[in-house]
Amino acid sequence: MILNRLKRVFRHRSSVYLDYNATTNICKEVQKTMKRSMKHHWGNPSSGYRIGKKANKVLEQARTRVAKSINARPHEIYFTSCATESNNAILKSLSLQFYPKKKKIISTPIEHSSIIYTLEYLETQGIVVENCPVDSYGFVQPEVLSSMIDEDTFLVCCMLANNELGTVQNIKEISKIAKDKGVLILSDCVQALGKIPIDVRDLGVDYASFSAHKIYGPKGIGALYARITAPMIQFIHGGHQEEGLRGGTESIHNIAGFGTACQQIGILIQKTEEMVELKDYFEREVKAIYPDVVINSPVVNGVSNTLSLSFPGIQNNELMMMLDSNGIAVSSGSACSSQENKPSHVLKAIGLSDDVAQQTIRVSFGVDTTKKKLKYVLTVLEKYLKERASSSDVPQRNFEMEKFAR
Repeated sequence: MILNRLKRVFRHRSSVYLDYNATTNICKEVQKTMKRSMKHHWGNPSSGYRIGKKANKVLEQARTRVAKSINARPHEIYFTSCATESNNAILKSLSLQFYPKKKKIISTPIEHSSIIYTLEYLETQGIVVENCPVDSYGFVQPEVLSSMIDEDTFLVCCMLANNELGTVQNIKEISKIAKDKGVLILSDCVQALGKIPIDVRDLGVDYASFSAHKIYGPKGIGALYARITAPMIQFIHGGHQEEGLRGGTESIHNIAGFGTACQQIGILIQKTEEMVELKDYFEREVKAIYPDVVINSPVVNGVSNTLSLSFPGIQNNELMMMLDSNGIAVSSGSACSSQENKPSHVLKAIGLSDDVAQQTIRVSFGVDTTKKKLKYVLTVLEKYLKERASSSDVPQRNFEMEKFAR
């Protein structure tokens, strides 16, 4: 009797993770690399004796692997603690170099908070920041961006793939516009790595940021790409590491793990077609369960794993708590700002009202997502919606459908 009850409890507490854009689990290959590194390559890579040289060899091997995954040269890759540090370093370094001769940075209103907050800080230091508007799916209009660039502009910031919508920008065209006008370009590529092929040379970017924990690698390690001829100044003082730009003893086991994670990118890209099928299936079934649902993610030019869903009349915190109580993890947007309990700046930028933004969740799939798991999610969601609709304790939905018009 007790055993049967326990079985029912554990069945009820099925675990389905659908927040891969926030972070990923560390894959087995990466775990093995990191364990081996911690056991055998624990020396300081700056030391001249054998154990230090072995650690340095691991460091440079990982650098080569990261560089190869984006078609960069190894000496164009600088290891950081995360993409947030990379973005901070690039923005602050360039501002120090160009100000006051040039003062203007053009960005977009859907950038990651590490870009937005850094730009807000730089505005207090005299930098002028202008945001190029986006359309209802988060796409930048290149001709509008072009019209905003003037002689005072020294940098354009535009992420490759948006973390909430999945929107993939035409960075190649944007880079050409910037280059033709003598302006540098930074692209946050965190959410694109492992989901679409990235070739920094083909994209034409001068700077890019990456993070290992989005591609089944460890947290606490990121990378900064700076084209060999692009200006950069030291952003962490205290040592000669990373070609003198970032002082501090390198985290060898994390760096080694990042390198191995980058070796698996080809396998992740191969799963794209399978991911699209799961995404289409889930979207279709959610629409069948709740016809009023609004899909904010683009049908074309979007990453294969990301869906932004607005549920009219249902607060996202209520929906997420219900799903969490059934062992299902989704989010309302970026993990870096989920604790702020305010409407997503990305959703507001594409025209959603505060109310609608707070009725929106993000679902992001990963390598462990299966149709069987999605069926469980759909079953839980359908049961909740039916109970909610029939409950006399829940007030009737009261919303204006025009808010959701696309």
